[in-house]
Amino acid sequence: MAERVFVLPDLGEGLEEAVVSAWLVAEGDTVVLNQPFAEIETAKATVEIPSPFAGRIAKLHATAGETLMVGAPLVTFEIEGPETAAPASVSASPAVRKLAKDRRVDLASVAGTGPGGRITREDVERTTSGEPDSGFELVAISPVRRAIARNLEEIARIPQVTTFRTVDCTALDALRRQLDVSPLPVFVRALAEVSREHPWINASWTDDAIRLHRAVHVGVATDTDRGLVVPVLRDADSRTIGAIAAEIARLAGSARTDALTPQELAGATIAVSNTGSYGSEAGTPLLHPGHAVTIALGVITPRPVVVDGNVQPRPVCTLSLTFDHRVLDGATVGRAFGALVDLLESGERLTALPR
Repeated sequence: MAERVFVLPDLGEGLEEAVVSAWLVAEGDTVVLNQPFAEIETAKATVEIPSPFAGRIAKLHATAGETLMVGAPLVTFEIEGPETAAPASVSASPAVRKLAKDRRVDLASVAGTGPGGRITREDVERTTSGEPDSGFELVAISPVRRAIARNLEEIARIPQVTTFRTVDCTALDALRRQLDVSPLPVFVRALAEVSREHPWINASWTDDAIRLHRAVHVGVATDTDRGLVVPVLRDADSRTIGAIAAEIARLAGSARTDALTPQELAGATIAVSNTGSYGSEAGTPLLHPGHAVTIALGVITPRPVVVDGNVQPRPVCTLSLTFDHRVLDGATVGRAFGALVDLLESGERLTALPR
C-alpha cells in the first residue's frame, strides 16, 4: 500500500496555526473520499477537514487539543485499503474535551448525562468539584480569545478617533415595523448607500496605498459563546433590506454554531456593531485592522426632542463612529456622518431604499 502524508492546510486569512479540536476517526479506521476526519479550530472558526483520499488511517500526528502549525503533518493515509468508513464516535464537544484536558480528566472515566450519553461541561466540572479550593479558577485561553487579544494589540497601534451623532429614528422605526425587521438591516442598507456616495469611509490603510473599495462588504459584530465574531455581509450596496435581514440572521446563526467558513469571515470593508441589542446607549467601537470606519448603533429609546420649537418624545439613538485618522480627517468623516444621519431621519429617502 502507498502512504500519503496529509499536512494541516492553510485555512485562509494568513492563519499560521490551528488546534486539533477532535479526531473523528482513529488509527486503523477506514475512510471514504471527503469523509470528515477531524475538527480543526482556528482563531476564527471551527471547521471539519474532509479526507482527500479513500483508504486507511495509518497514523494521527497530533492529539486532540494540540496546536499545529500550518504545513505540519496531520494524518498519514494508506490509500489502497478498503473504502468502507468506520469512523469513531465523538462523546463530547471540542470545548468539553479541552476543559477535560485542562483539568486532567480522563473522559473515559466520566459518565455522560447528555443526549445519547454525551459528556457535558457539567459532567466534567462535577468530576473535579472535589478538588481543594484555590481561590480562583483557571480558564484556558481559546484560539478565538487569543486572536482577539492579538487583534486588540494591533488595534492599539492605530491612531483612531470616535465621534458621536444623535439620530431621530422616527422614520427608521416606522419603516422597520412596516417591513417586520429589526433596525439593523435598515441601518446597514442606509450605511451602504452613503458609503457609495462617500467612498473614503469604505476604505482601508495599507503600507503602500489607501484602498477605496468599490463594493461595500459589511462586517457585522456577533456575540457568541466563543467570543466576538465578525462575519461579513457581502455586497450590501446591491441587496434589498429584506435580503440583508435574512443574510444577517443566517450569518449570526452560523457564527453561534461554529459553522462559518473562513471565506465568510474575510474581506469586510466597513464594520457595524449593534450595541443597542444589549441596551447600551453609546460606546467607542474599536477598529478592526484594515477598516477605516466602524460604527456602533446604540439602543433606540424614547427621548425628549425639540421639534419646531416644541419638546416631543421621539425614538432616538446615538451613533458612535470610530475612524482611522491616517485615512480620514474630521471634516471628511463629518460630511459622511451627516449624510448618514440625514438619510436615516428622512422617511421619503428611507422608503426609496430597495426593500
